[in-house]
Amino acid sequence: MKTRLFVLVLFLAIFVPWVVSSGHGKSEQPATSTPQADSDWEQKFRVTSSTFENDQLIPSSMVFNGQLGSVCTGGNDSPQLSWTRAGRGTRSYAVVLFDVTANFTHWGVFNIPPSITELPAGAGAAGSPPGQQILNDAFNFGYSGPCPPPGLVPDGIHHYVFTVYALDKELDLPPSADFPPTGAALYRAMIGHVIDRASITGLFRCTDATSCS
Repeated sequence: MKTRLFVLVLFLAIFVPWVVSSGHGKSEQPATSTPQADSDWEQKFRVTSSTFENDQLIPSSMVFNGQLGSVCTGGNDSPQLSWTRAGRGTRSYAVVLFDVTANFTHWGVFNIPPSITELPAGAGAAGSPPGQQILNDAFNFGYSGPCPPPGLVPDGIHHYVFTVYALDKELDLPPSADFPPTGAALYRAMIGHVIDRASITGLFRCTDATSCS
């Protein structure tokens, strides 16, 4: 019995791509697997960007413009993203931007056709990407760039993770004025359908730029 419980917990930690952040009401990205497992995934499936480098500070073009966690001045443009073709059986892709520091979903696109392996810069504008966009945790459709509240973490650095999911089906999340698809709904719909995933991380803190106050 204990062995079965341990296997169940391990499965959920690796594959279940959503939980609800306690006390915040925001969707939360899946827990990561072990470093070795992540390395194995990356060898098969990769995502890159010409807009920013992995684990480096993001440019102002990606920063939110207006008031979110702070008041920011930026281009609020989603970055260019490209990925290698995923494994056999891929029927669609989903792309999610998640601030792991604040448990905050900034962007989500799903039902990207399997023939497409790139999103150009600015694809997060409403109605722009080849797929459907979710209502993010800022209650906006499309991309809402980084603009974190000050003092949430001691060093002020937030980690913004762009993850591309290769899925074995198209997702049925029809838009509705009363129940628009959200980050939590997207994560739930992907359970059991992820073939591959790959991520790239951008860093941002207001003390590194003049765009926050």
